[in-house]
Amino acid sequence: MKLLGLDAHSIRNLAPLTLAPAPRFNVFHGDNGQGKTNLLEAIYVVAALRSFRTSRLADLIAFGADAARLAARVERDGLERSYEVKLAPHGRQVRLDGKAVRPLARYFGAFNVVLFAPEDLQLPRGAPGDRRRFLDRAVFNRRADYMPLVQDYEKVLKSRNALLRDAADGRRADIEGLLGVYDDQLAGLAASLVTARLSYVDELRARFQEAFHAIFRIDRAVDLRYDTDDEVRAAAPSERPDVYGRLLGASRRHDLARGATNVGPHRDDLSFDFDGHDAGGFASQGQLRGLVLAWKTAEMDLLAEVHGEAPILLLDDVSSELDASRNQYLFEYLARRRNQCFITTTHPRHVLVSEDRVDHQVSVGRIQ
Repeated sequence: MKLLGLDAHSIRNLAPLTLAPAPRFNVFHGDNGQGKTNLLEAIYVVAALRSFRTSRLADLIAFGADAARLAARVERDGLERSYEVKLAPHGRQVRLDGKAVRPLARYFGAFNVVLFAPEDLQLPRGAPGDRRRFLDRAVFNRRADYMPLVQDYEKVLKSRNALLRDAADGRRADIEGLLGVYDDQLAGLAASLVTARLSYVDELRARFQEAFHAIFRIDRAVDLRYDTDDEVRAAAPSERPDVYGRLLGASRRHDLARGATNVGPHRDDLSFDFDGHDAGGFASQGQLRGLVLAWKTAEMDLLAEVHGEAPILLLDDVSSELDASRNQYLFEYLARRRNQCFITTTHPRHVLVSEDRVDHQVSVGRIQ
């Protein structure tokens, strides 16, 4: 899989851009605040229709501009496809191969990008919400139908929470009937979402463990755990909608009192285990970063195996956060694979590859 071309207009501080990337290593260097991450965000948005930095795509529109445009040409399995996203303050327009996309799920599946950012290295000690988003990005790359599922779940959850708040304020009298409708919808979506997350963690586990031992070459037990309700975990996938229906019903009084939904995958967590303990409170800083590096290399290997082609890697100034041995492992790993890589760094010397490499300087939003 290769990104053949990228056009970006009125995206944050980036000058109008037409980029023809190299097939392997594309290195973008410059001081902080010059626009390096904005470039990676542009690639990520045109692939995923989401940003890894903001929940509002309108935030990408450059100051003073009315709208923004992103377009990409991607080659996969010898076939070239074109992706286009137009952003406006109150919406977006999406086109695939020059045509409007209906349903939106058809847009996904053939343009896979894996993001590795400095904040990912803090995940084992970070907030559960950050780990959920980290996991969701990975599952989406594995399953093209996953992002629309997450969006549907978030939409129903938002509506249910709004109804709970209205009830708490005395603004709704028909609360029980409406909650029943939302509970039915939410239970089915929650079951599908959690089943996808559990399946992904199970699928990644062995690759993750192998990658960690290759990084550290020490005999320490590591594992991944998806933390959800025990009754949900024990149920068969076909039974999980009924389980969630019961859990939502049992939690209704509590939900009404708090004005929020307290049951569901939005309350779950992803845990990294180290020698049988939660890594966030047990492992050293270097070991924690090694765990996340192991996840990312395992994720790329899984995608290459499942899709038949290596995904595109977006590496956002991670090298400056890794110690020398972990940084060396990362680039030795990438040199052995065939991923097309977009790498940002404050200094080119942090990027430990010399072959198949093209460097660009980024200054005040201009890429040279």
